[in-house]
Amino acid sequence: MDEATRGRQNVSDDVLTLALSGELDVGTQTATSAKILDALRDEPRLLVLDLREVDFLGSAGLSVLIEAQRAASAKNIGMCLVATRRATLLPLELTGLTTMFPVFASPQDAIRSADAEREQAGVVPRVGAHVRQ
Repeated sequence: MDEATRGRQNVSDDVLTLALSGELDVGTQTATSAKILDALRDEPRLLVLDLREVDFLGSAGLSVLIEAQRAASAKNIGMCLVATRRATLLPLELTGLTTMFPVFASPQDAIRSADAEREQAGVVPRVGAHVRQ
């Protein structure tokens, strides 16, 4: 069984991308959940889960994503998915989870969309690490 998590990448001070790979199933459920919860401890504005290298998304993996969404919402953290392969898109679509998660083709698309939503809501983007207008 493949390791489910590949790594973290800070895209900016307030966006964190977590790339997942291999199989998201019962065998990787605990480790994957722990990695996601660890990423949420950093309290980014947006957590992007990149599923482009996931080969299999089982029901346990879907449960991890739902659990992660609940944890992110509790901390007022936005969360979205990057998925382009049938192995991830089909389970998300069949279960109706595409209505729960914004799904994008790339991390950059996800970030642009989140930034556009913030702009429409009148939230001023960060100018520096700790500077706000």
